[in-house]
Parts: sequence; structure tokens; C-alpha cells
Amino acid sequence: MSSNVLKKRLLILGGNGYVGQNICHAALLQSDKYLVRSLSRSGPPSPSSTPPHLASTLEQVEWVSGDVFDASARKDSMEGVDYVVSTIGAFGSNEFMQRICGDATIEAILTAKEAGVKKFGFVSSAQVYEGSAGVKNPESVTMHG
Repeated sequence: MSSNVLKKRLLILGGNGYVGQNICHAALLQSDKYLVRSLSRSGPPSPSSTPPHLASTLEQVEWVSGDVFDASARKDSMEGVDYVVSTIGAFGSNEFMQRICGDATIEAILTAKEAGVKKFGFVSSAQVYEGSAGVKNPESVTMHG
């Protein structure tokens, strides 16, 4: 029996960005527990955007090139996956951020549900919600970081 049978499959959406690379790295530090795949528009990160201390670990990621707005790319990348973490985000106009941070996440959650993914996580900056306009988090919103 292969040891991969016992490993959980983790998909990182946007794994080639700063946050995504660090989440891939953290998961792979527990390589006895996880197989890591990432869906990103450009596939693997460029060597110039990868911090040297992450480079060797990130070689273990299964990099998939595709757009999160492409339903078939989402579906294919989530096949056989146990957990999904979305690190997709962007700054810009409210409309642009709504599309990238909101619409993309909603589409990914719906696809994950259809694919039978057990858990879905979303990682974002607190500034998306708090800070720029002086908005305060309600007490019910737990912030981690």
C-alpha cells in the first residue's frame, strides 16, 4: 500500500503568491500528512518571486496553470482534494476587489462543495475589511494573524 493513501490532498488557490507560497511551505513541512497542489494563472512562481528559504520545499507542489474563473480548471484542480485554501486576493477599485476577492471565492466554494471537498478556508488581509475607512470589526468577528 502506498503511503500516499494516508495523506490528505490540499489545494491552494493562488499558491504562487506571497501568502500562498508560505501556506504551501507550511503544509509541506508536514509532508507525511499532505500532498499539495496549487491552481494559479501562471502555474509555479517565478524563481525571482520565491524567497530562497521556500524554493526547495515548493518543488514538491503540483503546480496547475489555470484561471479560478474557468469552471473546468476549478473542477479539474479539485478532483480528489480533501481541503482547499484560497489565498486569491487583489487590491484596486472596489469593483475589481469584489470580483477577485469575492466572486472568485464564491465560485471556488461552490465548486468545492460539488466536488465533495471536506473543508474550505479563505485567507485575506484584515485591511480588506478593516482599516482603510475607519471601519471597526464587530466583536463577533475573530481576527487571527
